[in-house]
Amino acid sequence: QSKGATTNKTPVMMNSIQRIIIPCVLFVCVPCNSFVICRQRSSPCRTTTTLSVLLSSSSINSPTDAGISTTDDDARSQFGTKTYWDELYQGRGDFPADEYSWYFGWEGYGKFVKEYVSNKDSEILIPGIGNDGILLDLLKNGYEKLTATDYSEHAIERQIDLVSYEYSEDAVELMPMDARQMDEGWTGRFDAVLEKGAFDAIYLSGDGNLEQSVKEIERVLKPGGVLLSVSGVVPEDLRKEVFREWEWVRDGSQELKAGCFVLKRPQL
Repeated sequence: QSKGATTNKTPVMMNSIQRIIIPCVLFVCVPCNSFVICRQRSSPCRTTTTLSVLLSSSSINSPTDAGISTTDDDARSQFGTKTYWDELYQGRGDFPADEYSWYFGWEGYGKFVKEYVSNKDSEILIPGIGNDGILLDLLKNGYEKLTATDYSEHAIERQIDLVSYEYSEDAVELMPMDARQMDEGWTGRFDAVLEKGAFDAIYLSGDGNLEQSVKEIERVLKPGGVLLSVSGVVPEDLRKEVFREWEWVRDGSQELKAGCFVLKRPQL
């Protein structure tokens, strides 16, 4: 579940999607729920461009195959439901669908990326990408090996719109995928995982989901790999429990709005 290019063993279906995006203006929102703190990037009018996206693969397991619930019945709030996010990314939610930086933008977390993921050749996964502009920020700062996922295909469409405005179709790899059950071929693949609000939405989706997603993050990270998490909803005691075996490099629990946590995957 989510708010990553693949080494799939079987051929994937390629789908080219074209979008025309209207001009954007600066938009700032201060909602009543602490989970949604966001801003919209100001950008010029975008012309029609094309970007290929990996849409399916038989090496990607369905969460139901692992006994994971895919319904919204157990969600703690609307922000933990797939229905809410699908509606948002289709333009029928509480906020415009095209782009938001959840909690805060590059000015807030970029320094931590540069410090703890300093190698620009790192393989980076961004689960639960939503409509956040983090891919553009990473690309502009020299990171090129980027994979992003979201369990909403509509979020992946939003990312196609964002990335294809400035970059070629092979700049990033985008895939609809549930963070609780990721590609079997990704075990030990990534040097770093960056998430902004994904863990919060996963926690809000119901009991056991955060624990399952952390297991998957640990599986796809290399031993000693870095997890950078921007989170403001996951309870402190639960976070300490699910990451009890990890090395805590930076504890953001005392920060306002949302904390920036940096952890390292246990060595084998």
